[in-house]
Amino acid sequence: MANVVDRTTVLRGLSFSIADLVLITGWSEAHGLQMDVQLDHGSETEEYEEVIRFRSLSGRRSRWIIWRDAEAVFVQPLLGRSQRHGSIAEALTALTPHQTVIVTDVKARRWPD
Repeated sequence: MANVVDRTTVLRGLSFSIADLVLITGWSEAHGLQMDVQLDHGSETEEYEEVIRFRSLSGRRSRWIIWRDAEAVFVQPLLGRSQRHGSIAEALTALTPHQTVIVTDVKARRWPD
């Protein structure tokens, strides 16, 4: 008698809305990244309708992948744990590098003694 393995594929990720895709496209272009949309991404046990992958313009390695389910948006870096966000806007804000503000227009009234 042969062993029968029942592997049911679980749908974990849903597709993004058109508005989200437009936002992601603009964000990736503004940050010098290439965005790839992978449809029906997954393994034998998990399936994602749509996964977005960000790469450098040189096209080497992926930096992040993003997917969503009915409740949240997930960002998975190349190395590290996935992060959960409430919307694609929150996820992109978290990915945006924060620039430190350098104040250059401050003039001292007097110098310390």
